[in-house]
Amino acid sequence: MRNLALFDIDKTLLVGSHFHYLAMKQAVKNVYGLENPRPVPNLQGMTDLQVLYATLSQEGLNKETIDHGIDECMAEMVTYFRENVVKEHIICLDGVKDVLENLKQFGVPRGLVTGNLEPIAWLKLDRIGIRDYFGFGGFGNESADRSLLVRHAVERAVAIYGTFNKENVFVVGDTPRDVLAGQKNGVKTVAVATGDFTVEELEATGADFVLENFKDARRIQNIVSAMELDVNPEFSPIQQ
Repeated sequence: MRNLALFDIDKTLLVGSHFHYLAMKQAVKNVYGLENPRPVPNLQGMTDLQVLYATLSQEGLNKETIDHGIDECMAEMVTYFRENVVKEHIICLDGVKDVLENLKQFGVPRGLVTGNLEPIAWLKLDRIGIRDYFGFGGFGNESADRSLLVRHAVERAVAIYGTFNKENVFVVGDTPRDVLAGQKNGVKTVAVATGDFTVEELEATGADFVLENFKDARRIQNIVSAMELDVNPEFSPIQQ
């Protein structure tokens, strides 16, 4: 395999998930007895494990106490989210299904690099009908360091498809932390301004490619060229 595409989830592929945050609040209450903990500032792109440690630390809990309950806390999050996912009004962002379908047609493997706990990640994708485009990834229960999630995702892709050159691995996300995680692994980075950061702010990160959104045909063509995909000039995107 020549190319590999690794996608963030929230505000990259979809928006509108509210029960994820509520799951965290409920789990923290159930396990640590904390009601209404203060929100963590600038959490865009942080992993769930990282957010949990930051939330609990700023409420005064020491590392030993956090460590003792962290696995139970994440399990409680998954249980709460699974019970409530049917109430979610998640929306797949414009152009996402076209991009995923086209990558599939070109034979480009697709994985995840997401701050979500793994079961929550799959539940979200299943909710909007794009679960089957992905088979592996790096997930927010595995590390507080997002760059390690990129490494995990690449290792899992290699186990399935064989070796990839770093210049052919593309990490796609909507935050500077997504870009930094890719840069730390020496892979290509694609930043998409579908979240809380503008095109200009994402360009300032040094991302290899910056998209306004997944309908940004001109900039997407630059990525297609970098992937050296054999695109028929008359090929038109598959409609959602």
